[in-house]
Amino acid sequence: MERHQIVELCQREVLASAARLFGTTQAALRKCEDYEGAANLVYEYECGGRPYVLRISYRPDRSAEQIQAELHFIEHLAAGGVRVSQPIASTQGNLVEVLLADGMRFIVASFVKGKGMRLPDNGYRYRSGALVEEYFQNCGQILGQMHRLAKSYVPPSPTVRRPEWSSEAEFQGFPYRERLPTVAVKYADLLNELRALPRDVDTYGLLHYDFNDGNFVVDYDNGNITIFDFDDACYFWFMYELAAAWSCGVGWAMFRPLEERRAFMDHYMDQVMAGYTRENTLSEVSWARLPLFLRLIQMQELVYLARHLDDPDEDAQAGLRYRIHCIEHDVSYLGFFDEAYSPDRPFTLEPGLR
Repeated sequence: MERHQIVELCQREVLASAARLFGTTQAALRKCEDYEGAANLVYEYECGGRPYVLRISYRPDRSAEQIQAELHFIEHLAAGGVRVSQPIASTQGNLVEVLLADGMRFIVASFVKGKGMRLPDNGYRYRSGALVEEYFQNCGQILGQMHRLAKSYVPPSPTVRRPEWSSEAEFQGFPYRERLPTVAVKYADLLNELRALPRDVDTYGLLHYDFNDGNFVVDYDNGNITIFDFDDACYFWFMYELAAAWSCGVGWAMFRPLEERRAFMDHYMDQVMAGYTRENTLSEVSWARLPLFLRLIQMQELVYLARHLDDPDEDAQAGLRYRIHCIEHDVSYLGFFDEAYSPDRPFTLEPGLR
C-alpha cells in the first residue's frame, strides 16, 4: 500500500480512536509535514494548554515490542537527566496502543513536545546574545549524557528490546551492487572492518542512531536541547554518533576555502568534545576510529541518494558523482577536504573529473 493510501486509511479508520486514547479529538490534531522516507504519521495537539505529539507507526518492521523498548529507553534517559520528549500514558494507562484497520497494524504513542524549535526552522540562527559555541557544546553534552546512561541501561525483557546493528541488514539495504560494483566491494570491506571491532560497555551500547539537528529542539531562552525521534534506536558503537556530530558541522563551513574549513572543523569538534567530556569519555583508540565511521555515514548517504541514479536532473547527478568518487577513491572525511571539493558547488563533481 502506498503512503498516501495509508494516510487516507489512518484518517478514515484509525485517527479518531487514536486521538481519544490520548485525551484529544481528531479535529484537534494538526498533521506535521511529511518528509522523504518518513516512517511514521506525526500529529501535534494541545491538551490542558500543553503541546504534545501523536505518532502513529505503520511499518511492519516496527513491532509493538520494539516501540515499547524505545519508550523504555527514553524513560531511562529522562530519569538520568537527559532532556527528551517523554512518552505519556494513554487513557488506558499504556504507553503504546495498537489499532487495527484493513488488516494493518497501527501502533500509537504520544510524547510531550520539547520547548523550543529546531535550529534549521530558524534559518540556523542561534539565540540572541549567545555564542554558537554554546550550541556546539550543548550538542556534545547531550551525546555524552546519552552514552554514559546507555552503559547502565538494561532492557525490560529479552523480547522488549531494541535491535542490534546488523552488517547483513545494512548491506541488504544496498540494491545497487550490479550498477556500482566498486562501491559494493568498498561497502562490504567497510562492514567487515566494523564487524571486527570490540563490543565492550565503554564503546558499544544503545544509541539514538539518528542524531542530527532535525531531531532536537533548542530552547532559545537558555540554549537547552531536547531530543526526540528515537525510533531508529539500536545497539551500535558510540563513535558513530560522534561521527554524525562531525557531519552536522559541515554545513557551517561548506562555502569556505579549504584552510578555513579545516580550522573551523577543528574548532567545532573541540567545542563538541568539551561538552561531551563533561558527561562521558572515550579512549584515544575509539576516537581514532572517527574516519571509519565517517566512511559509514558517507556510504549510508549514498545508499539513500542512489535512488536518484536515473534522475535526469544534473545537480542530482553531480552530487551522486561526488559521493561515488569519494568512496571509490577512498577519500576521507566525506570529501570535505578533498581537492575536488568546490565551495561554489559543494559536494558535486563535474563530468570528466572522476
